Amino acid sequence: MLQRLFVLLLTVGLAACSGLPLSAIAPKVRLAEIGVKRIGLLEQHFDVALRLTNPNEFDLTIEALEFEFELNGRAFAKGLSEMPTLIPATSSTVLRVDAMTQSTNLLQQIKILPETLKQGATYRIKGRVKTHGLPGWLPFEHTGIVGGDEKNPGGETI
Repeated sequence: MLQRLFVLLLTVGLAACSGLPLSAIAPKVRLAEIGVKRIGLLEQHFDVALRLTNPNEFDLTIEALEFEFELNGRAFAKGLSEMPTLIPATSSTVLRVDAMTQSTNLLQQIKILPETLKQGATYRIKGRVKTHGLPGWLPFEHTGIVGGDEKNPGGETI
């Protein structure tokens, strides 16, 4: 009986120590800026600025973030950050991430990009974040338009 009470108290104590409710909402992640970092023969690196918005009533500390970036419905680049980043409650911050693409992906985009940028090129960023104090990863996804004057419902123009 005493062992059960100890286990129950230990379980409740550990749950209380996490500091974050289990109903946390994943941060909203959208593309803020993208720039060329390095061009190589086989792969290219980009400096991607992601705007992370915390919709929760409590601070979130992002321990890791990984994402895939699609342009015009095609895979373009992938990125990973393991830099701890604090997002205050109901606030936002910009996280800069190194993203990489292979030459084949870049060449496919270069063929059609000049024309589509005039009209607006659709993009999608999807991935997941690992937050301090929560088990597992939280998924995210955002769509928008790069260039052009049109707005994408559910996304925004950069």
